[in-house]
Amino acid sequence: MTRSAMPMGFLLVAAFVCAVVTDACALINPKFTPAHLVNQSVVIAQLKPLPESDGGKLVLSVEGVLKGSLNSKTIEVDLTATAYPDQARFASNVAKESADKLAMLFIGEDTDEGKKAYIHIEGKWFVLADNNDAWKFEQVSTLMLSTWNGGTDMLLNWVKCVIEDPAAEVPVRTGVTWARSVPPGKVAGKIAAAVPVDLKGTGVPLLFVASDAGDKLFSCVDGKAEDLTAQYKLQSKSMAFAWSDLNGDGKLDLASWDGKVLTLYTLGADGTFTGAAGAKALAECIGLTALDVGVAGKPGLLVSTSSSPLLLIPGVDATARTIVEGEWTGKKLGRATACLLADFDGDGLPDVVQPLATGGLFYKGTGPGSFAPPVACSVAAGEKGGRPCLGDWNQDGLLDILIPGNDKCRLWENRGNGAFMDMVMLTGEISTNPKGSSVAACCGDLNNDGRQDLVMLYPDAAPQVFFSRGYRCFGLSTSMDLLKGSLLPSNANGQVAGCVADFTGDGAQDLVVVLNDGQCLLVVRAGTGEDRYARAMISPKSGSVGPVRVWAMIDNRVMGAWNIAAGSAPAFMCRPDAGPLKIKWRFPGQPEQSRDVVLEGKPVDVLLEPSGMKK
Repeated sequence: MTRSAMPMGFLLVAAFVCAVVTDACALINPKFTPAHLVNQSVVIAQLKPLPESDGGKLVLSVEGVLKGSLNSKTIEVDLTATAYPDQARFASNVAKESADKLAMLFIGEDTDEGKKAYIHIEGKWFVLADNNDAWKFEQVSTLMLSTWNGGTDMLLNWVKCVIEDPAAEVPVRTGVTWARSVPPGKVAGKIAAAVPVDLKGTGVPLLFVASDAGDKLFSCVDGKAEDLTAQYKLQSKSMAFAWSDLNGDGKLDLASWDGKVLTLYTLGADGTFTGAAGAKALAECIGLTALDVGVAGKPGLLVSTSSSPLLLIPGVDATARTIVEGEWTGKKLGRATACLLADFDGDGLPDVVQPLATGGLFYKGTGPGSFAPPVACSVAAGEKGGRPCLGDWNQDGLLDILIPGNDKCRLWENRGNGAFMDMVMLTGEISTNPKGSSVAACCGDLNNDGRQDLVMLYPDAAPQVFFSRGYRCFGLSTSMDLLKGSLLPSNANGQVAGCVADFTGDGAQDLVVVLNDGQCLLVVRAGTGEDRYARAMISPKSGSVGPVRVWAMIDNRVMGAWNIAAGSAPAFMCRPDAGPLKIKWRFPGQPEQSRDVVLEGKPVDVLLEPSGMKK
């Protein structure tokens, strides 16, 4: 590794200062990413901290060599030969407390100053120097956080990608901007949520804003916003709701709870809604979700409450029952938030996660509309959790959970079999974000690179966009700063709801925010002329309302996973350049299915159907 080619951090010279104002400014070094680190290292090894370490040395076993060669099966680091003994003790403690017992070693070539190396453990970088064929600890490197500020397990994923493809690039900026903002209208009352709903089945959703003073439907096609509420004759007032084909006629209906009564609003042949007879009194409801219950054309409703979730099959004689028998086990876990319904364990059957203040309950799906008794899981929402979102930010094909809150944000990474771990402190610039209180999180691919980005909404500040660098690491997007370009009015420092979807149908996902005063704003993303995407949605002929887990792959790499249901916005899957994309899904009781598509100049629509279904 020559002096000119080596990164400044490797040579421990002056700290990096960003010279241009981009997404990469300050916290991301665009000139030295994990790709540069991999390509400029002569040895890269996967290590495991060993308990033989003591206050004077750090011992790590060599679990694998990914590049170059090592003669020893262990790496010993002298912690005493340093000018920074407190930092050495810190490094020893980090190694002992590492959650995944994983470390990465990067060794550079010899220079006039000797051989240098980096060790990465639990999101921390440590500088080593060669000392007569042994390693000595020099210091903690905060400089290298601008190269990678995420988990060691995720850095290992990037290392493998770059070794396989040395030309691979780790994202350092969003690369796109907002074009303009359009005000669809103002919504009175207390806002429950703003969500995309594919009412027309075209893949281009309408905007639905739920309010106790009257729900609203807006169209946002061609960058023009239009209030369609009166046209659809929608009379609902929702504090909780669910969109689905609830009467089996192939059209979307709305289940709406107004605080006292659950009413089914059916969409008729004339394109208008009618409140169905037989509205059901419901004393409590903090969330509604439609789901298959094993009866064709008769989906059920999962009703979230402050205690055990209920299952309700709509109909005149319908009665709500708890989804499992027995005493509810969440009494000591504090305030409940709305349940999350998705195939979390990857078996094709939807499961239920019920987040509570200090922990959660996991109800494993055992069949359509049936669940096993709950087991404790770690998915806590805090005392006042905001509206969560689902995504696959570590790119393993399983759905993770991000829950904003009044105290902090929590990213519950799915470890499989109902196990989750909060990894928010190893997420790049989300972990360093000083804004603690948030009301909602929105997931989407805002720059069409195939990775799932995040938008955070706040009660007293402007929204923030965090672009994905891949593998659970995010950077704050300055090019999508909503305070620039007069995108938001002067009173926009505070939102109550929002969502991300391609509302304009141009192949770029847009952002909707509902401000504290009820004003809705559609922020349209500027097109690049090279946006490539596929839309996956449940076929109306499938006989299923979902939800169904869908995931996408480029070559052998999972890019993300989505949880889609009938009427939801489609799974929006992209790649940064023209080429193939493999889309996978699995219906309950069905084998895994896949379809290969090529993303080039035109969008590709994929209708998901059970295997063996007649065309």
